[in-house]
Amino acid sequence: MKAWRSLHRGKGRRETGCFLAEGRRLVGEMLDWPGRTVAVLYADAAPATPPVRDLLDRAWRQGVRTEAVPAALIAALADAATPQPVVAIGEIPSYGWDDIGPGTIVLLDGVQDPGNVGTLVRTAVSLGAAGLVGVGDTADPWGPKALRASAGAALRGPVFRTDVADAVARLAEQDVPIWAAAADAPPLEHAPRGPVALALGSEAHGVSATLLAAAERLVSVPLARGVESLNVAAAGAILLDRLRDPT
Repeated sequence: MKAWRSLHRGKGRRETGCFLAEGRRLVGEMLDWPGRTVAVLYADAAPATPPVRDLLDRAWRQGVRTEAVPAALIAALADAATPQPVVAIGEIPSYGWDDIGPGTIVLLDGVQDPGNVGTLVRTAVSLGAAGLVGVGDTADPWGPKALRASAGAALRGPVFRTDVADAVARLAEQDVPIWAAAADAPPLEHAPRGPVALALGSEAHGVSATLLAAAERLVSVPLARGVESLNVAAAGAILLDRLRDPT
């Protein structure tokens, strides 16, 4: 079980190529997902509840390994303060640039809070973004806190990490302009006529100098007098909605 616990750390996920998901909702999303769910662990008393029994039935039908363990072990594996009685391991999907179709691409640049990263993944998928790419020191979208905040949305869309230089070069090759969010930029009033990459930085530091230099345009959310900034997840949701094609 030490290997399972290691999946809470980025090093463990990189070494194994797997992630750990907690709770009925995430495990259910994994079983719906076309990727590979490796195993499901559940507290030995959990099958007495219909929702967990349904999940286990689905896992058995799909040939996924299931194993009953003491509830204390589930609690030890879980990252959440109040763990649910079921966890699962899945293989991290090998998304890349070739998986991104037409539409808005979200670039997260140094967004270190996993809750914000997960919320932005969920928002991007919900608002029809073509993909989400983390660069710089952005938190891993496959970490436990980010996965919970995304409600499993990372499983349904191209979500991956790379470096800034690769992102700038790939977007230039595809003629996709970068629009960077900046607090002192003109407000974004309407959607562009073609796909763009929306770069969002941390609330503390903003978008990095490299991406700002590569940006074709700087945009912002208009704020009331006296308000300096929004949380990056809130600002990203507003900007993504304004970038949507009205048709």
